Amino acid sequence: MRAPGGPAGAVTVGEDVLTVHALEWRRVPDRRPYVRPVCGAGEDGDETWEWLRRVNCPTCLRMTATR
Repeated sequence: MRAPGGPAGAVTVGEDVLTVHALEWRRVPDRRPYVRPVCGAGEDGDETWEWLRRVNCPTCLRMTATR
């Protein structure tokens, strides 16, 4: 996994490897930073996998279009 602030990538959540989400780093006091989808898909305990794939989640695409 790359460090926070590195090049943008994409992430899948849980067992759904077809929906690719834009990722964001989240920081919680007293914990390591971790990766979550921009749209909030999945639960905080769900495993995420980072990919160099094109984002195809419609919600993530809408949310990142204004950035």
